[in-house]
Amino acid sequence: MHIILGLIGIVLSFLLVIYRTQINHFIGGIAWAEQKLGPGGTYTLMVIMGILGFFFSLMYMTDSFDLIFGGVDVSLFDSVE
Repeated sequence: MHIILGLIGIVLSFLLVIYRTQINHFIGGIAWAEQKLGPGGTYTLMVIMGILGFFFSLMYMTDSFDLIFGGVDVSLFDSVE
C-alpha cells in the first residue's frame, strides 16, 4: 500500500509542477505567496510544493519517512491518558 500511495503522490507532484500555469488560472493567485516570494510567487510556491511532495512521497514509499520523522509524531500526537 505504501508503494501505491507513494506513486500516486509522485505523479500528483509532477502534475502540479507541469500544469502550474493552468492550476494558477483555475484557482487564481495566492496573495501571501505574491507578497512573500515576489512576482510569480504563486508559481514558485507550486514548484516548491511539488518538489516537497515528490520527496515526501518517495520517503513514504520507501519507509524512510518513519526513520526521519518517527520520533516527532510520537511526541506530538501521543495521547495523554
